[in-house]
Amino acid sequence: MSTLTGERPSGLADLSPIALLHIDQRRRVANVNPAAEDLFKLSRRALVGRPLSEVVFHDSILFELIDRAERDPAEITAPSTPVSGPSMQMRTICDVRLRTVEGGNFILALSEAPSRDSGEGVAGAAGFGRILGHEVKNPLAGIIGAAQLLERQSHPGQSELLDIIKDEARRIERLVNRLSAFELFSAPRMQSCNVHALLDKVIASERAAMGARVEYRRDFDPSLPDMMCDPDHLQQAFQNIVRNAAEAASEGGRKGEVVLRTAYAAGLAMRQARLGSGLRRAMLISIEDNGQGIPREHQATIFDVFQSTKSGGRGLGLSIVSEVINAHGGQIRVDSQPGATRFTILLPLSEA
Repeated sequence: MSTLTGERPSGLADLSPIALLHIDQRRRVANVNPAAEDLFKLSRRALVGRPLSEVVFHDSILFELIDRAERDPAEITAPSTPVSGPSMQMRTICDVRLRTVEGGNFILALSEAPSRDSGEGVAGAAGFGRILGHEVKNPLAGIIGAAQLLERQSHPGQSELLDIIKDEARRIERLVNRLSAFELFSAPRMQSCNVHALLDKVIASERAAMGARVEYRRDFDPSLPDMMCDPDHLQQAFQNIVRNAAEAASEGGRKGEVVLRTAYAAGLAMRQARLGSGLRRAMLISIEDNGQGIPREHQATIFDVFQSTKSGGRGLGLSIVSEVINAHGGQIRVDSQPGATRFTILLPLSEA
């Protein structure tokens, strides 16, 4: 993002179709470009010097994002955020980027989000409550299942189950805190982590939740290196897939089987612009179940928001998976036939 000066913006900022606002440390508008004038239906003279709370309504998500930026100066992104104000004729859904600049000031970039078939999309404010409720369910199932097992068994084995309870409870707290701060799945916090450790946590949690109805098998490549990822987001994506696989495999009371595999994606390199130019090596993770399969007519839309093949499903789990994988610069596909459904994930590996 270009930094605006105190004078009338010119050059790239002047020509940009993205609305740019320079917000000072008192949260007053210090400068704007023409696109911002168009968005708020006010001239630069009417905007500059005005408190942001007089430009957008005081309960706007933008103030939550600025609060976050004050605590953490890293660039913040918030796709599909509703923006409205006294001078605007109607609410506009914008993709928001916020950057802290010198002197405690902020540059706010607002670009009108592309229209989505399902309202404001999975990242929008309308879907926020649904996402929060849905993503709390899977960790809670592991907690409840582990607690029920503890009630029926003696001391041996309790330590591992108690660890699941503590780990899942902490993960719930982190997820809820991040979602409550409007930190979305499309904005991962990257750190080095071991994908096998994440998958092991998922398997342990799902065993506690599903009991003996499903057998989980590992086929991991121990030579795979650690990777840069958001461990909470990626674990949630894996857990959504594994939970769906386990439910499909055990449907109708039959004995289910879920197989998790990891490997180098041999002979394949990924080009990901958001992770830097050049080709990157890839890691392959596959999750396969022996359920009845996904109907062919639903496979093309399985990752779309509000699309679900399960009775009573809301179609959020796999759309979140897709968003997480895309945010990590990866790819995901599904291949399904009766008795064998496989989700294949490709994630780029660092060249370091």
